[in-house]
Amino acid sequence: MMEIRCGYCSKPVKPEEVVKSTLLYRRGRELARKEKEYCSEKCASHDQMAHEG
Repeated sequence: MMEIRCGYCSKPVKPEEVVKSTLLYRRGRELARKEKEYCSEKCASHDQMAHEG
């Protein structure tokens, strides 16, 4: 079984429990998008806030 790690807290996550979210962030002057996998909606929102800085 392949182990997936949360994109924010690095906690191991079972594949059936993964929360996928699109992270929006600035790369230079452009808006970029990246799909990441998290252990919860809470980690997804915290990662988004961290990139909004």
